[in-house]
Amino acid sequence: MTTEQYREASLKFNTGFVRRQFDKTSTFTCAKLNEFDCLKHGFTTRVGGISDGGCSSLNLCFTRDDSDENVLKNFRILCGEQGLDIESMALVNHEHSNNVLVIDKTAGGCGILRDPLQFSDGFVTNDPDITLVTSHADCSAYFFFDPVTRSIGLCHAGWKGTIARIGKNVVEAMTRSFGADPADIITCVGPCICGKCFEVDYSLGERFVREFGADCLITSVKGEKAYLDIEAAGAIQMLEAGINPEHITLMHACTYELDDDFFSYRRDRGITGSMIAYMKIYNSSVAKQ
Repeated sequence: MTTEQYREASLKFNTGFVRRQFDKTSTFTCAKLNEFDCLKHGFTTRVGGISDGGCSSLNLCFTRDDSDENVLKNFRILCGEQGLDIESMALVNHEHSNNVLVIDKTAGGCGILRDPLQFSDGFVTNDPDITLVTSHADCSAYFFFDPVTRSIGLCHAGWKGTIARIGKNVVEAMTRSFGADPADIITCVGPCICGKCFEVDYSLGERFVREFGADCLITSVKGEKAYLDIEAAGAIQMLEAGINPEHITLMHACTYELDDDFFSYRRDRGITGSMIAYMKIYNSSVAKQ
């Protein structure tokens, strides 16, 4: 895809986010996905928990410099406020790959209350008794919803998963497993480090340009460094997968810049916590809180 083709398609994208504020916690959500009463989704902020230090305060990652007790309590705070069932949650066991799992309610609690899932960076389901959960601290979250087959997908996309097209793999998994038509799927790229802040070696920036065909992925160059727009790379692979441009939302929320809202591994030099993205489908007979 050329830069011109991408820019033409991007004119049809939805942009921005809707903040949902609860008593202590808050989430960033996608307006297009909020239109569906059978769906619950969100990307958490860092506020409202009990952790301290670099993980202050709603750290939701067990592998940071925080106690498991704190993290589990933070999950329970979040679930209590936002009407989520912790026992239904399955936390991705990410490895910066493009592997995608198909899961159901038998995975409930994995990675939080019991042993983790096998390594992967994304998963799909059409089971209303499971909540998909991914972990983030600069890497993108991709949300997917097919209102026709009532199937959903969620993935963690660091630069390695992005260049390996994990988003496209999620779409293919929804198509293969549930009969979803990519033209019906609604998707969103959640908060992540933006193209003004994500400094990489120039060679990696060139690799992205070669892979996706759009030189706009490099937003600027400084010596041997380039600034890389991984949000745009996510959108390009959605288009490649057959998703309609008007079904794509880019939140344009930078985890590096918005330090009051987000942890950032890059900004905080690894001394930080993590947010989560979550997604759940409901039976039509069940009212969403």
